[in-house]
Amino acid sequence: MSDQLHIVAEARTQLGKGATGRLRRTGRIPGIVYGYRVDPTPVHVDALALYHALHTEAGANALIRLEFDGETHLTVARDVQRHPVKGQMQHVDFLAVDKDVQISVEVPVNLTGEDDLGDDSGVVNQILYTVPVLVKPLDVPNYLELSIAGLEIGDVKRVEDLAGMLPAGAEFDIEPDRTIVTINAPISEEALEALEEAAGIEAEEPELIGEEPDEAPADEPTDDEG
Repeated sequence: MSDQLHIVAEARTQLGKGATGRLRRTGRIPGIVYGYRVDPTPVHVDALALYHALHTEAGANALIRLEFDGETHLTVARDVQRHPVKGQMQHVDFLAVDKDVQISVEVPVNLTGEDDLGDDSGVVNQILYTVPVLVKPLDVPNYLELSIAGLEIGDVKRVEDLAGMLPAGAEFDIEPDRTIVTINAPISEEALEALEEAAGIEAEEPELIGEEPDEAPADEPTDDEG
């Protein structure tokens, strides 16, 4: 990955819950920038620009050239806080990085060859969807591809099987023998029901007690109410 996205930030002069709420209502996202050659500084950025920056193929690992106070810093977004219900971004940390020093990033693992599994009806069970990698910022891959073509029941693919996909000089920030995907035997309906019963999952929807009301509750508007 070498694409870098440009975002202009402005320093926050007012802090606190009220000030950040006013910023969000004007389409700005409060945040802080810290790290390589920058003192921790509260900033705010355009919400739409940040959304687009984090929704490229690079995802959360997008490199952002953050411009503020007349200087531009190479950064990555960290600890993006979102509204618990609406999912909207509420706050973001920008980590300033040195292009020549490795950082730890979570890289997505994409499986390939799922249509070419062995003919024993094995079921794919992906355990790790991302792997942490130590890599220089300009070399961060958008994803790592892991082929499972030809695998049969009982076969396993581990982190070490992705080694050939890493950029030069990069290394895993996780034990190489950690399992990424296994091929399991299909489970019967009887076994599934037994597992659900052991987990306390009801097989059927619980019955409703009482009859449904003929009229809408008083606090809900009817068809002829405005």
